[in-house]
Amino acid sequence: MGGLRLLLAAIVLFEHTGGLGGYAMTGGAIAVQCFFMISGFYMGLVLNERYDRPALNRAFYTNRFIRIFAMYYLFLALHLIVFGLVELQGGNSPLGIYADHRIGPGERFALGMLNFTALGQELPLWLRVEDGGLDWTTQFRGSGAGEVINYMMIPMAWSLSLELVFYALAPFIARRPANVIALMMVGSLLLRAAAAVAGLSADPWSYRFFPFELALFLAGVLAYKAWAAHRAFWQGRAARLLAVAAPVAIIAWPWWSQSAAQDAFFSAPRLALLLLLAAALPAIHGWSRHSAADRAVGELSFPVYLGHLLVFAMLGVLPVFKENPDLLTVATLLVTCALAWVVVRLVDVRIEAVRRRIAATAGAER
Repeated sequence: MGGLRLLLAAIVLFEHTGGLGGYAMTGGAIAVQCFFMISGFYMGLVLNERYDRPALNRAFYTNRFIRIFAMYYLFLALHLIVFGLVELQGGNSPLGIYADHRIGPGERFALGMLNFTALGQELPLWLRVEDGGLDWTTQFRGSGAGEVINYMMIPMAWSLSLELVFYALAPFIARRPANVIALMMVGSLLLRAAAAVAGLSADPWSYRFFPFELALFLAGVLAYKAWAAHRAFWQGRAARLLAVAAPVAIIAWPWWSQSAAQDAFFSAPRLALLLLLAAALPAIHGWSRHSAADRAVGELSFPVYLGHLLVFAMLGVLPVFKENPDLLTVATLLVTCALAWVVVRLVDVRIEAVRRRIAATAGAER
C-alpha cells in the first residue's frame, strides 16, 4: 500500500504547485479523504493483530504519538529555521504575519500554539479576521478565513488533527464487530447528508470536519475486517485486478469525472472512487504486504506531505523556475522525495527502532 500512499502525497503536492499543465489527478481534497480510509485500514490492522487487547492501548497511544509528532516536530523546526533566516535577511515569510496587529496578541499566541499542538489545527478553517479580532465562519473560501490558516507554519497539518482524534477513538472502535462499525459509519454519513441539506457542504465542511470524515476512517476499518475474514480471496488474481483498478481510477480522474464539483461529496464520481478504493484496500494490502520496496516507498509519503510546500517556496524564487511552472512542479516533487529519503534514512529508522522496543516491552506482536 506504500505506492498508493506516495501517489496520494504527490497529488497533494500537485494541488499546491498547480500540477503539470493543470493536471493534478483527483486534487487534494479527495486525496486526503483517501488517506483517511488508509489510516482506518491500518488502525483496524494494528488494533486487531498487534495491539489486540485493551491492556495494550497505552503502548498503541505511545507509539502513535511518537510516529506522528517526531516527524511533525522535525519538519516544524525545519520550517521555523528557514522562515527565521528569511526574516533576518529582510524577506517575507509566514512568520511575518505574527507582527500583524489586525488581531490581538492573545489571539496570535493561541494560533501560534496550535503549531505546536497539531491537535486543533483545523480550527483556523472556521475563523476569519473581523473588526480587529477573530470571528467564526461556516465558509472557508471567500469569507476571509483563508488568511487565518496563514498563521499555521505547515498548513496541511490540519489533517493531522483529524487523524489524531481518530487515533484517540480507534481502540474503542476498531476491535468491535463489523456491523457495529458499519452502523457508526452510516450515522456519520447521515450527519453529513443532513448538513448538506442545511447548506453546509462547501469547504471546510466538505472534507475537514471530523464527525463527517469519521465515515471514511470507518470505511477503512471495515475494509480491514473484509481482509481479515477472507484473506485467501484478497490475494487471488481477481482481487489483484481490483487492486490495480483503484490507482488507475485515481490517475485518470480528470477524464472520467468532469462533472464532479470540487466540494460535492455526494457526487456520483466522488462516491464511486471512494467506494472503489474501500473495496480495493484489502486487495492492495494482500498484494503488497510482503513487499519491502512498497514499504520503503510508503515511508516517503508522510515527509513528502509535510515538506513539499517549503521546498516549493524555496525553489520558486530561482529564476529558472519563474517562467516554467511545470518544471517547478517536477523539481519540487523530485527534491521533496529526495529530502524525504534523507529524513527516512537518518531519522525515521531510529524512530521505528524506538517504537519496536515499546511494542515488544508491552507484549504487542510485531
